[in-house]
Amino acid sequence: MTRDEDGTELAGPAEAAQEAKKLLPLIAAGAVPADGERQAFTVMVTDEEGRPIYSAALSYVGTWLVR
Repeated sequence: MTRDEDGTELAGPAEAAQEAKKLLPLIAAGAVPADGERQAFTVMVTDEEGRPIYSAALSYVGTWLVR
């Protein structure tokens, strides 16, 4: 788990959700398939008080078709 301690100020919840949707594939692309053939990635957006307001998840599953 990695936490962004600095954060990003955005206009509101809709913009925060859009930012999470944009960042999640970039985060996943840097790690797949670093730890095998199954990975799950989650981004959680919090408000200025640290309360969760949005969560996005992306799963990667690789399957060998030849052995």
